[in-house]
Amino acid sequence: MQKYLDTLEEWLTDWRIAINVEKSQAIVFRKWGVIDPPSDLTLFENNIQWVPVVRYLGLHLDSRLTYKKHIDYLSDKFWGRIALAISLIGRSSPLSLENKVILYKQTLRPILTYGSSIWAAAAPTHIKRIQVIQNKILRIITNTPWYVRNDVIHHDLHMEPIDNYITRVSRREKEIKRL
Repeated sequence: MQKYLDTLEEWLTDWRIAINVEKSQAIVFRKWGVIDPPSDLTLFENNIQWVPVVRYLGLHLDSRLTYKKHIDYLSDKFWGRIALAISLIGRSSPLSLENKVILYKQTLRPILTYGSSIWAAAAPTHIKRIQVIQNKILRIITNTPWYVRNDVIHHDLHMEPIDNYITRVSRREKEIKRL
């Protein structure tokens, strides 16, 4: 691998492209088990750190590509935004139900589904965590009692389950790329 990094160094120098070497990290993607990191890597005389999780374009990629860390991050980020928006979507909000749903679809759901065309292959248990978050927020928005089924709430709000939404968005992105 060091040979390829040396070639990259030459190419970056030839094209006068500067990169932040301190932010560079290395990871080995494997399906099973944990391995000791290969030999030390250097780029422009700086060591590149081996890590179990890297962040790339806002996605947290772990060495087994389970996306668990990414979904944990999405959950934390989402509930942080809910804390800011609860006055707009909560029980005492002056907004109509229609406007609350629009607010959810336009500002909050994109937080949950960012990069979903990539992490859609995550385990069903991880996708279900996102669905549980959506169920909770829809209950907050509608002020629905505990005995009302989630599928009834989804149907009444014309909201599709999160796995269907992710599939639809992924297909649309694929169609756009073909054009």
